[in-house]
Amino acid sequence: MNKQRFVVIDVETTGNSPKKGDKIIQIAAVVIENGQITERFSKYINPNKSIPAFIEQLTGISNQMVEHEQPFEAVAEEVFHLLDGAYFVAHNIHFDLGFVKYELHKAGFHLPDCEVLDTVELSRIVFPGFEGYKLTELSEELQLRHDQPHRADSDAEVTGLIFLEILEKLRQLPYPTLKQLRRLSQHFISDLTHLLDMFIYENRHTEIPGYARFSSFSVREPQSIDEHANEDGNFSFEIENWEAGNEKALSELMPGYEKREGQMMMMKEVAEAFANREHALIEAPPGIGKTIGYLIPAALFAKKSKKPVIISTYSTLLQQQILTKDLPIVQDLFPFPVTAAILKGQSHYLCLYKFEQVLHEDDDNYDAVLTKAQLLVWLTETDTGDVAELNLPSGGKLLWDRLAYDDESYKRSRNENVTGFYERAKQIAMRSDLVITNHSLLLTDEGSQKKRLPESGTFIIDEAHHFERAASEHLGKRATYIELHTKLSRIGTLKEQGLLKKMRQLFQRNSLPVDSFFELEEWIQHIQAESDAFFSSVHSFVKRRKPKEDLNRLVFKVNKESQDKSWPILTDGAERLCSMLTHLQQLFEAQSALMEKHLTSMKSRTVFLADEYQRSMKGLQQYCQTLQKLFFESEDDEAVWIEIDAKGAKNAVAIYAQPLEPGELLADQFFARKNSVVLTSATLTVEDSFQFMIERLGLGDFFPRTMRIESPFSYDKRMRVMIPKEMKSIQDTGQAEFIQDTARYIELMAKEKQPKILVLLTSHDMLKKVHQELKHLM
Repeated sequence: MNKQRFVVIDVETTGNSPKKGDKIIQIAAVVIENGQITERFSKYINPNKSIPAFIEQLTGISNQMVEHEQPFEAVAEEVFHLLDGAYFVAHNIHFDLGFVKYELHKAGFHLPDCEVLDTVELSRIVFPGFEGYKLTELSEELQLRHDQPHRADSDAEVTGLIFLEILEKLRQLPYPTLKQLRRLSQHFISDLTHLLDMFIYENRHTEIPGYARFSSFSVREPQSIDEHANEDGNFSFEIENWEAGNEKALSELMPGYEKREGQMMMMKEVAEAFANREHALIEAPPGIGKTIGYLIPAALFAKKSKKPVIISTYSTLLQQQILTKDLPIVQDLFPFPVTAAILKGQSHYLCLYKFEQVLHEDDDNYDAVLTKAQLLVWLTETDTGDVAELNLPSGGKLLWDRLAYDDESYKRSRNENVTGFYERAKQIAMRSDLVITNHSLLLTDEGSQKKRLPESGTFIIDEAHHFERAASEHLGKRATYIELHTKLSRIGTLKEQGLLKKMRQLFQRNSLPVDSFFELEEWIQHIQAESDAFFSSVHSFVKRRKPKEDLNRLVFKVNKESQDKSWPILTDGAERLCSMLTHLQQLFEAQSALMEKHLTSMKSRTVFLADEYQRSMKGLQQYCQTLQKLFFESEDDEAVWIEIDAKGAKNAVAIYAQPLEPGELLADQFFARKNSVVLTSATLTVEDSFQFMIERLGLGDFFPRTMRIESPFSYDKRMRVMIPKEMKSIQDTGQAEFIQDTARYIELMAKEKQPKILVLLTSHDMLKKVHQELKHLM
């Protein structure tokens, strides 16, 4: 077989299954040899059956276009010779290969003995950070022309160009990365092994610059951290001087910029709050340039004080917007450097030590293998090691939980060539003027002895209307069935490929007694059965008390009044489950004492396995403590409630407890320890007053500054509020009738030739049902 000949095939069909009578209506191919397209082939095919309307609409291929064309049998020999001795390449290989193979067989030809390459799979591997892997998405990411999507000739052409990009990307990978991909390739859909062998041979003596070696794979060589980032600059001017001197610069940097009084008011208010060491609440509506309004005074204050300003947001989307869109504008305004960094929680960052151990595990789970391949390529590109850069398969998210950074695994990771991603992120944050983080990490850091954020007394809380909720979630507790099930599944049994079986094998290899594993397995099985029964009984308990609510998500508030004669059944179940988990922990502790004596003499992969086993068992212990507190140790100042999926699994249950008023804790543990905290959002007032938010956040004793900036938009002229007079609430009608009413009123508004209507609904399920109802009405 000529390994340099690739035939990229695309077919358009009447449906999804050739065995059910669906036929090819267009077939196209491009031939790639020696890195370029050398031949093109395209034919319309008469399927001898009618093309469904939705296929015609999708592809633009009509019955009239194919009625005088030949059937597939007439081109079968040409297709056969085209494929003979070449790789069969397609985007979603199973679809195109299935149709071509079936039609060739019907025509009396057997598909040539060719290897296959799936550009969906290969794109996921070599472009692990792309947002999507459809042809249209890939062509947009790679800036390739795709003139007629869902036409075989256009799809084959763009698939061929994508495949050339894939080959070039593979060719440029460092030797260690290629070697590890080669080891994983036996599990791929694509027959990639021979291609990887070729690239490995080409790169065997090549030292590609820009990479560092971490054990068995390569990582991108980290850029040096600027040690002089916080040096003195020219800070002699104040905000007022900046307004006059740099308004022109701002208009040049921001196309369409108009001077906004609200933005200048906000800059001055933030600057005064920082200078006077006061807390402040600023309601800043959309359109005033809120982010720039606080970034400029924050940058100035950080430079003058030589201490970073911490900026906290609720959403990761806003963090990226600040760093990539707004901050560059601010940096270009000043005659001195303004540095910034994003710092997230540990679970966002890859631990290289963990990845090295997991990479070499024997694993035939496709999603896990695909994720490992993605990570190998991504590590040659990433500076941050942040999972947000990745587009992982669904099973890959489970693998990431095993690979994320934690303190214990880092202690065992000592590689002089490479600093861990999380440690590096902290180092960069320590040297930055502005540190962007999230509410959850900010609150976690306040309660932790081991600080992650740099020392600072000056904070900006953006999206501050979510700050109370974030505090409640941080201070609260939660126990779900799925969480316990996941923990138990990870440990597994002696018959499954989980941690328990692997640890028993480890004990056997080290001549340690293994009797304890049989008892542990027995108790794990008991706990799984008990948890199924317990959460099912909780589900039934809630559903019986919410029989008339036609909603999927049911919420039951737990209080003294709600604890009727059936409640003791639940507490008895919780007590049994906690007792079993406690006994399991006792068995593990006896086993752990024996294991600790031998850890120092074990190999690193064995130590990693033992660490993971211990973490999993400790996770069960923490779960037991949480369940104990939820059912038997709840406080009077806590809200406890149960949520179930009424239409989901019978054990789809989550139990929560959160403080009713987190303000007092926020006052003592956060605001009292800070010099100045500026909270800003588009919605901080109730009836034009900040008092409600001040009380909820515990700011009453601090007498914070307040500013409410008027919106630059005339809502009374640009917006209409339309209230249906006869529409009942969902509690009165049930979901089905409510959806019908909602769709009917939307239809009425649309018929009045309203401008574009934005419809917001409270769940994805309701969104789909309203959409379906509207399709019938309109």
